[in-house]
Amino acid sequence: MNFVRKHFKILSYLSLGLVLLITAFSIYELRKIKFNYDFEKFFPVNDPDLDVYLDFRKTFEYDNEFVLIAVENKKGVFQKSFLEKIELLSDSLKLVPDIISVTSPTTLQNTSITAFGPIRTPLIHVDESERYKSDSALIFQSEELIGSFFSKDGKSISLFIKTTQGINKINSDKLVATINRLLVNSNFDKFRTASKAQGQKTYLDRLTGEFFIFFICSFLLIVLFLYISFRSFWGVWVPLMVVILSIIWTLALMTALGKPLDIMTVLLPTMMFVVGMSDVVHIVTKYLEELREGNSNRFDALLKTIKDVGFATFITLLTTSLGFLSLLNSHILPIRDFGLYTSIGVFIGFILSFTIVPVVLNVIPQPNLKLENKSSQFWNKRLLKLLSWVLKNGKLIGFGTIVMVILSFVAIGKININNYMIEGLTTKDEMRQDFIFFEKHFAGARPFELIATPSDTSSTMLGIKEIKAMNKLETYLKDNYKVGFILSPISILKEINKANNNGNPTYYTLPTDSESIADLTDQLAQFRKRKELKNLLTTDGKQARISGKMHDIGSKIIREQNQKLKIFIASEPEMGAINIQLTGAAVMLDKNNEYIVANTLQGLLLSILIVGLIIALIHKSWKMALIAIIPNLLPIIFIGGLMGLLGIELKSSTSIIFTIAFGIATDDTVHFLGRLKLELLKGKSLLYALKRTYLSTGKAVVVTSLILAAGFMTLMTSGFESTFLFGLLVSITILIAVLTDLLLFPLLVIWLIKNKK
Repeated sequence: MNFVRKHFKILSYLSLGLVLLITAFSIYELRKIKFNYDFEKFFPVNDPDLDVYLDFRKTFEYDNEFVLIAVENKKGVFQKSFLEKIELLSDSLKLVPDIISVTSPTTLQNTSITAFGPIRTPLIHVDESERYKSDSALIFQSEELIGSFFSKDGKSISLFIKTTQGINKINSDKLVATINRLLVNSNFDKFRTASKAQGQKTYLDRLTGEFFIFFICSFLLIVLFLYISFRSFWGVWVPLMVVILSIIWTLALMTALGKPLDIMTVLLPTMMFVVGMSDVVHIVTKYLEELREGNSNRFDALLKTIKDVGFATFITLLTTSLGFLSLLNSHILPIRDFGLYTSIGVFIGFILSFTIVPVVLNVIPQPNLKLENKSSQFWNKRLLKLLSWVLKNGKLIGFGTIVMVILSFVAIGKININNYMIEGLTTKDEMRQDFIFFEKHFAGARPFELIATPSDTSSTMLGIKEIKAMNKLETYLKDNYKVGFILSPISILKEINKANNNGNPTYYTLPTDSESIADLTDQLAQFRKRKELKNLLTTDGKQARISGKMHDIGSKIIREQNQKLKIFIASEPEMGAINIQLTGAAVMLDKNNEYIVANTLQGLLLSILIVGLIIALIHKSWKMALIAIIPNLLPIIFIGGLMGLLGIELKSSTSIIFTIAFGIATDDTVHFLGRLKLELLKGKSLLYALKRTYLSTGKAVVVTSLILAAGFMTLMTSGFESTFLFGLLVSITILIAVLTDLLLFPLLVIWLIKNKK
């Protein structure tokens, strides 16, 4: 230690030089920072259904590489000028790179099979307005067209565009921009779009904007709280310097490892701003306390500060990091990355706090202790009054806590596990409005995919029993599951039957007799090599695909529908001819919910177990472990109750708050316990040691909690509902946690710890 004291100035310059070097490298790396949103990253890894889905894409095609366009015309769609613009739009879209095919009402044809061969006529005779009446009559008698290409009210039509399989982000953005430009130039009354490409662009644009909004809001709020707390310029810029450096280093590390910012990791700077501030605030608070107590040598004051709060701060590093690292238990890759890199950022913040802060505090002019003493008196007076009230009303606080816990558990039972394809967007959002329009006037925009295989391995999906079973299944899906815009081998057979009967819409059905069905399958065999059929039926006939669109009704209702589907299949003897497997991108996103409860409980229990074990080993007392866990477990229970009471659903974005909030909230209790142990080691009585702990650590605990809550509240400025809820719930949890610390910590100490004096 004498060596450090003697060469402290040289060591300080070396430390600052190393920090500047790393920071310069980090800033250089940040030039390459990228933003990305690929919703397929939210598919659960190591899940057998994911393998099924990937095989499905290889066998058939991507189920989400499409664009739906809905175009409105207030006077009705059967207006010549409107239909001409649709026809021109369709022709223009066919020329756009990465568009494979365009299916438009103006390109659809009605086929009749005659003795002279098939005769194809346009579904809509665009250039012959006098035929619009008969065209519209035929269209609205065709159930397969209504909800697919024509709205029920006849004022909107839909175009279905297939795009390049696995299109990359750059080309995807170009495609969206080109389609939007063509639509704007067409001067329609109103147009709507729904696609993965549009969704990813919207999410990414918003992520980029919100990244800077969160950063600026966090910065301003924390500056305000730091100034109010320390009432000095240095009391603001020293903590800010440490946290900003931590953010820069962490983001640079992610960039160097090729990790872009996504919808989860975009929260990392805000996390770092609020979580990383805790260590610095405790160091500065303890340093000022040492100066006020007459320790005139600043090096000695710093040494005493590091000695007293260093170990407790290291423990809080472990508990906070543990909260984030427990997210590695998740099956969702972005959540794993978020947990990993945030924990690394917390560790970087800890290193900087105990290397740079002591150097800076020793170099800058000594703070004005008169101002600090006034601030100290303000806090001491109010904390002492609160402690006195707590000790006098212990039974009331205990009873109130028990009642709140019981009520919270009742409310927790009302929490629903749910998620949507368009996750996080409010109903006022333009993209959400587009999806709602497709659900109101068309079949919807959520993809539905099902694979059917014959139960008899010697048969194919074109066997009579298999066809009848698949037809019955499609009828159920349409009437009960509410799937529309259905495409399958059955829909092709129905189309052939319709064509055989002069294009009469009433014949868009499957014959009941086996002989007629066999005739249709013979005709279908002529199209085996066509790509349209290959996308619905494998060449060997062993796998058939039922594809459609439906409303984005949420995974909760989908689970109920799936259960009813299982009951239907089990109750219908005919359905024994085929085996089915639901798949698709939407199914993979829904699968996340199967892991949410398990991952949340496992992560939380692991955090509680390890935190309790660490505290018990350090303090050599299981009672100390209880004192650490109880005040921080209660906020988790209360926030769960609040979610149930307010109808906030449990999903990937809200499930992570429990382990994160527990890890962060535990910090305050660890500092309380660390200071209490120091006071008891000095031979003080339990009550005196508790009083000293409450007054000395209380200010830092309250200040850091307010900073944490305010920082997370900045997330409430987000346009994503999920980010808003994350910020709201974590903020409330932290505020509840500081209250339980201030109210229950003294009582638990007195109830559980016996002191000889």
